[in-house]
Amino acid sequence: KTAYEIVDCDWSSDVCSSDLIAGTDPTLKQTYVAIGAHYDHVGMAEQELAADGTRPGAPGLVTPGHEQDRIWNGADDDGSGTVALLALARAFAQGPRPKRSLLFVWHAGEERGLYGSRYFADYPTVPLAQIVAQLNIDMIGRNRDDKASEADTVYPVGSDRISSELHAINLAANRALPQPLRLDFEMNDPADPEQVYFRSDHYSYAAKGIPIIFYTTGLHPDYHANTDEVSKIEFPKMARVTQLVYETATRVGNLDHAPVRDRKGPRAGKGAPQ
Repeated sequence: KTAYEIVDCDWSSDVCSSDLIAGTDPTLKQTYVAIGAHYDHVGMAEQELAADGTRPGAPGLVTPGHEQDRIWNGADDDGSGTVALLALARAFAQGPRPKRSLLFVWHAGEERGLYGSRYFADYPTVPLAQIVAQLNIDMIGRNRDDKASEADTVYPVGSDRISSELHAINLAANRALPQPLRLDFEMNDPADPEQVYFRSDHYSYAAKGIPIIFYTTGLHPDYHANTDEVSKIEFPKMARVTQLVYETATRVGNLDHAPVRDRKGPRAGKGAPQ
């Protein structure tokens, strides 16, 4: 398998050349807003159940009472992101296109160590210097810890670390939504124990100096478990987060300059203003 997968499409060539939707501005179309998600998960168990009913050699967590389930579906991690990416590609192909081009990348090997995104950042299909921002979508289909109180919450990570302007664009995009989400920057805090800034594909781009935003709705009891199933996805919430990514990508795509890279580092954390 290749380290990344490009969506195959049959739109007219001036709109989509396999992996990108061309921008409308003759100059800005040579620059890109990259949007990504990862399509791998932790795998499946090959071994039969042991005599004591356990699942030896399981690639991830086995939820008690579900020992018979051999497949780790990864519906939220990151089926939710890959489906959102498809929806975004379709929306931009069929609706108004921004001035910049949009680059869609489905990464593989994220669970093994960001292999696909690291490879793409080293061997990009477009000049890396012309990618003005990367928006990464990973786990947007559930509520954190399955709490109903989290129904409106999304946790953007990294948006202020390289470009304060990108951070401000994301805030403005959220305010413009019919139903703004609650943006919680707890996971962007350098003291956050999960350190998720370093754990998903956006980091491969950030390591190259590209401004990023990582969109996630947080962890839950089925994280890396064989019970991360589609029946548990909160589709209305997932659609709202995808709309936020769409609005942010549109604003960055129409900006007459690349988001300024002031590299002030993480400032938005617990208790940060929305």
